[in-house]
Amino acid sequence: MNSIEGMITFTYYKDIEKAAEFYGEKLGFKMVMGREWVKIFKVGKDSHIGLVDSEKGYLKPQEEKPVMLSVFVENVDEWYKMLTEKGVKTNHPPQKSGDIDMRGFLAWDPEGYVVEFLTFDTKPYGE
Repeated sequence: MNSIEGMITFTYYKDIEKAAEFYGEKLGFKMVMGREWVKIFKVGKDSHIGLVDSEKGYLKPQEEKPVMLSVFVENVDEWYKMLTEKGVKTNHPPQKSGDIDMRGFLAWDPEGYVVEFLTFDTKPYGE
């Protein structure tokens, strides 16, 4: 069986430049590929988010976004402070989440995709 090298989640935008500014400048993700109609940002070691212009992409953006991007971070409190200082819309300061051993908060990108930032106290996916 072939090994998997990584993953890209593609999201679709009416205003790709505004989305790219959000992921690059507000979140601080590094752009690893930038074309007029698609921009890919590195999120973690082998994980990426791809932003696609709705006029050129295979799929079209919908008003209700049925996708949540979950970003695992070391210090969720620092991320919350940084994002709120940059004016990013969030739901609340980091909180414990029910019966899952994690703390986190939600943020929204310019076209309504939810980006969850969380710290697992006990990592369910290994070290």
